[in-house]
Amino acid sequence: MTTKWKRRWLVRLGLVSVCTLAVAVVWLSWGKKTHAQGHTPVHVTTDWSNRHMVYTSPSSMSQAFRLQVEPRYLHQWTRRNLASSQAKAAQ
Repeated sequence: MTTKWKRRWLVRLGLVSVCTLAVAVVWLSWGKKTHAQGHTPVHVTTDWSNRHMVYTSPSSMSQAFRLQVEPRYLHQWTRRNLASSQAKAAQ
């Protein structure tokens, strides 16, 4: 009889400990902020060729797929669209 009681007591103690630990972790991480609100830095390297190669918007899906492998096009797209999305978020 005492063995069953000890086993039940240990199981309850374990459950209470795990639940307390889980609540503590959630509570402590609730207010953590990793970045400033509304601002996520995006680092893009540029050189002279990024200013001289200007891409227009793709006119077809096949052209869009071909342009996805061009790093200069992706940098241009990121610079153009990121600036406008950050301006909208600031308002």
